[in-house]
Amino acid sequence: MIKRILSIILIISLVLIQLTTFYSSKAYACSCAFLETKEKLELYSAVFEGTVIEIGETKSLSPYSQVREYTFAVERAWKGVKDKEVIITSLDGGSNSCGYQFSKDRTYLVYASLDKDDTLLTSLCSNNLLSSEAGEDLKQLGTGQLINSNNEEGIPSSGILYSIFSLILLLIIVAVWRFRTRTRTRK
Repeated sequence: MIKRILSIILIISLVLIQLTTFYSSKAYACSCAFLETKEKLELYSAVFEGTVIEIGETKSLSPYSQVREYTFAVERAWKGVKDKEVIITSLDGGSNSCGYQFSKDRTYLVYASLDKDDTLLTSLCSNNLLSSEAGEDLKQLGTGQLINSNNEEGIPSSGILYSIFSLILLLIIVAVWRFRTRTRTRK
């Protein structure tokens, strides 16, 4: 009987020692809800496909939180992005902090939220995907809006070319009209 009581006390003591040894005042866990593609499109402020062209330095927000900025060359967008380059911020601790770490020169389908400072934020729970693995999401999203990344400075856009063509055509019509009116008045 005494052996049994001592065994129980020993087991309870070991359990308590384990609990107090591994107890921490700070606990971080990342638990993400699964969302369908259409739900993500509605939920997030920006949805785009782009290639990482620059990875910024880590910045500390607090002793327990760091962020990093990623610059993307945008190829196409479904929501919230119109420029050919966009900066996204993510926690920099990887999956341990619910952050998402992008790799340079890789192309991703990115879902990002807009914070109070108009900064685009993303995380592990945003369900960002490498484009090569995003086939089902891309199929459900459709074609999106192509962002003209080939339109370098100095090359006129189609709107400017249309305006120039219209002006030249107008000048030709005026010149023909004046020529005809002059030839009629001479007769």
